[in-house]
Amino acid sequence: MLKEYLSSQDSGTGRWSSSMPGVQICRFSLPEPEQEPLQSVPVCGALLQFEVLFCLTGRLTVRALQGASCTVEAPGIFLLSDSSALRSCQYSGNLGGILIAVDAKAAKESLVTVCSTLGMRLDTRIVKEKMTARNGCMTLCGTPWTQSFFETVRYLSEQEQERYCVFKSVELLYLLCTEVSESNGSLSGSGCPVSHSLLEVKAYIQTHLSDKLTIAFLCKQFSLSPTFLKEGFRRAYDMPIHSFLVQQRLRRAQELICTTRMPIQQIAQAVGYEGMSQFNAAFKREYGMTPGQYRKMSETATPRPF
Repeated sequence: MLKEYLSSQDSGTGRWSSSMPGVQICRFSLPEPEQEPLQSVPVCGALLQFEVLFCLTGRLTVRALQGASCTVEAPGIFLLSDSSALRSCQYSGNLGGILIAVDAKAAKESLVTVCSTLGMRLDTRIVKEKMTARNGCMTLCGTPWTQSFFETVRYLSEQEQERYCVFKSVELLYLLCTEVSESNGSLSGSGCPVSHSLLEVKAYIQTHLSDKLTIAFLCKQFSLSPTFLKEGFRRAYDMPIHSFLVQQRLRRAQELICTTRMPIQQIAQAVGYEGMSQFNAAFKREYGMTPGQYRKMSETATPRPF
């Protein structure tokens, strides 16, 4: 839907590129409507076509034939898999951002390569089923995942931003295959209720990986006792809080190594490591090779993911 609309606009609206077969990228900026408060976008689209809009400015609103409307406002993310259940689509303000359009059939081999390189298994059938239950579209904003994305992307060059958006689009499809809700009285992986305070701690960790995080600091930040924080977190997430912090830092480092040209030392600092020796040792324990070796491996993967 958005892909067709942007392709039909004047050439100055956006810049299209491709990172791998079946995947197209458009960095675009649509002018603010001059007369009407909202500008209509034709509702049309192709099956097995996933579109991920990383909204940097403006607002997009889609209305379903049945059910509530769906609105994404910068900074936010909009995912579309099927527009057949939609009645209308409109935008307001200066709508702009990066659109990733994935043709599931054409991109199948590339997606398999990317996911295998990163240790993920992607089943687009499951994604399709979950998106159908949401009328073919969904928005993400204000979550730890989106906050960490927008926190990271602002430090990247335009080319790195586009590669990073492709990576996060694949990760988003993967997360839809394995999603477990942590809201409205949710359960942890061990089946135990997760308290709101522990959800807040987890979200804070994921969005402040570059900070110096200690038990004492987190307890003061969220008014918790050390015993409750350590024991509660372990019961809720099946791992010590320190192990979770290390895991999240190394995952973020892996993303940046694969999708950007940031120097390894800068990546180490961005995920909270002050010394390279400590970072190298932790990364090698997790992935079996040094950060430099991992970057070379991702660059020589065939076909090259990004």
